[in-house]
Amino acid sequence: MNTSKQSQINARNGSQNSSNRGIDTWFNEQAEKFEKSRFGWMAMGITIQSCLGSIACGFILQNNAHVIVLATCAAITMASNAVFIALGSGKLCLSMFYLSIFLNTIFIITNI
Repeated sequence: MNTSKQSQINARNGSQNSSNRGIDTWFNEQAEKFEKSRFGWMAMGITIQSCLGSIACGFILQNNAHVIVLATCAAITMASNAVFIALGSGKLCLSMFYLSIFLNTIFIITNI
């Protein structure tokens, strides 16, 4: 009987902890998953963010936007690729990947 009460308490505490997770916890979990199969995630990350970066550059060129915007878009995409290829830490790779995805999406939205 005592073990069932303990398991109910643990279940309640577990559900409270999972609902109170912050962005730091989520990011750390992503970094752990990334490290478990680094090269697979790297290949996908490079492909996804390079394609998104090239689409953003295409829209920037189509709208005759300023060259600095085009250079910023290309530099962010290349920096993310460089961190992946240089085997940076998991957190750095993910940070650059998310930054590249976010900024290139902003460039696409503003230049449609």
